Amino acid sequence: MYVVGTAGHVDHGKSALVQALSGIDPDRWAEEKARGLTIDLGFAWCELPSGRAVSIVDVPGHERFIKNMLAGVGGINLALLVIAADEGVMPQTREHLDILDLLDIDLGLVALTKTDLVDEEWLALVEEEIIELLADTALSGSQIAPVSALTGDGVDDLRSKIDAMLADLPPIPNQGRPRMPIDRSFTISGFGTVVTGTLLDGELSVGDAVVVEPGRRECRVRGLQSHEESLETAPPGARTAVNLSGVSAGEVERGMVLSTPGWLEPTVAVDVRLRAVARAAKALPHNSTRTLHVGADEVQARVRLLEGDALAPGSSTWAQLRLERPIAAARGDHFVLRSADSTVAGGRIVDTRPRRHHRNDASTLEALQRLLDGSPDDTLLTVLQRMEPARWDELVARSELSPEEALAAIERQIDDDAVVVLDEGGLSDSAVLISDHGMGALLARAEGAVTDYVNSFPLRAGLPREDLRTRVKLPQRAFSFLQQALVDSGRLILNDASFDLPSRQVALSDAQQSQVDALLLRLEQQGTRPETDPNLDGDLLEYLEARHLIMRLKGGVNLDRTVYDKMVAETRALLEAQERATLADVRDRLKTSRKIAQAFLEHLDTNRITRRVGDARVLRKG
Repeated sequence: MYVVGTAGHVDHGKSALVQALSGIDPDRWAEEKARGLTIDLGFAWCELPSGRAVSIVDVPGHERFIKNMLAGVGGINLALLVIAADEGVMPQTREHLDILDLLDIDLGLVALTKTDLVDEEWLALVEEEIIELLADTALSGSQIAPVSALTGDGVDDLRSKIDAMLADLPPIPNQGRPRMPIDRSFTISGFGTVVTGTLLDGELSVGDAVVVEPGRRECRVRGLQSHEESLETAPPGARTAVNLSGVSAGEVERGMVLSTPGWLEPTVAVDVRLRAVARAAKALPHNSTRTLHVGADEVQARVRLLEGDALAPGSSTWAQLRLERPIAAARGDHFVLRSADSTVAGGRIVDTRPRRHHRNDASTLEALQRLLDGSPDDTLLTVLQRMEPARWDELVARSELSPEEALAAIERQIDDDAVVVLDEGGLSDSAVLISDHGMGALLARAEGAVTDYVNSFPLRAGLPREDLRTRVKLPQRAFSFLQQALVDSGRLILNDASFDLPSRQVALSDAQQSQVDALLLRLEQQGTRPETDPNLDGDLLEYLEARHLIMRLKGGVNLDRTVYDKMVAETRALLEAQERATLADVRDRLKTSRKIAQAFLEHLDTNRITRRVGDARVLRKG
């Protein structure tokens, strides 16, 4: 289903023309009827000669209501630029045309209205003015249809022209991710909350779970209508009224977006391709603040130019917009920037969750260009490189490709070895992915972390496995894959539960060797009753334990390793003889102190040699 949107200067006959085409008065409010002036959006529909139904959005033309015009012009398939024959091109004609051009709406025609008020010679002059106006815009070369809503002359011809133009359009694709920028919200007695808008990127069905963003208001589709007919399913592109349950009309307002849960995440920053209006009075400076209009929403935005210090009229650049509050927008959405009284620029969103970029950075600009015009493969890889490592389900959501497009793209990237799945189980929602380049960087980062650690603590056995996993920020299954890659590549070795450099040799200084010799002699002499020494070097103790020369227990208890092994053997023999032994029994058998016996038994419990049962210990079986 397609949508036609009007555009044009105030009092050029847009609403009268819509009524002549459809038989429906689009002016809904009493104030509009009293003033003869469209203030807010109006809606109508009609059946074209082919039998095709088309929705019509009528927008206000007065300069004070441009923001209302912008709330309705997004999502239209064909622009109907309305110019009155008696007045010709006027200021809002030009501004509305600038807006259509910035939104890349390149399918349209000109309705030259009020032809009953002028003669043929004047009409020809106005047509020449219109042709000149449209040159170098997205609507260049558009047909001009003379029409009079008052007499009906040309109305049927205009309707036929619209029908023929829409017949050449491809079907509106179903991306499987429905979203509807909300341009109206109200309550109907007996039904509750109703919102309206143009449904984009997918279809909605009665009973669907939906969410209103920003704010994550969860609700459900209670009913659907289009053109006052009830539907079970609303197709992509349809002007749709959605009856919602689970949310009040007061919680929903124009500018919010209705979508299915789990993918449309509000954002306070967007990366954009930005183009300044050619007729702009002056350049747009870096870090200036303008009003962003996207979908039906408007919000203040700081314009961070990513190249240059100002955007000259008619020029294009890359920019990041930092927003004063969250909006719900998708990659590929078009937008407009306005100052207090004029449209200054517009363009297309290429990333809805960007990092803060360095300005004038070539790699950033290249990545943005790939996002703008790349294939699904390029898009997915570029988004992955900005996130990596990334969970598959989060990557799909961030790329804003359809699930089918994303799956086909990632399978090609995996086959080409451009992407690595860090999971032996293969691709799943929770699987972690990384680009081939990112994998190399991750391996280097892991190796660097271990290198830094052993340089800082040269006597330690290496960086503990869990510490490295925390530093590279990977879930357990993904880290297991990385661990194997690190070992297979020869970058690192894994000793017990610590990573070390393959070629590293630990050498003690003369002073340290003397300290070690003295400690080992003392522990051997003290046997099962070693003295604790809080001043001992912890790294030196760890070094001795890694080489199986001592065993460290809680409470600062250190045992000669040979003594420890004999204590374990004695304890096993005791428990095999009498099955159960108390702390006192073990203390007496080992001829040690209560403190050391307690630390020793807790160590055996931790290492699953013994198990505590009440006040006694028993051997673990198996």
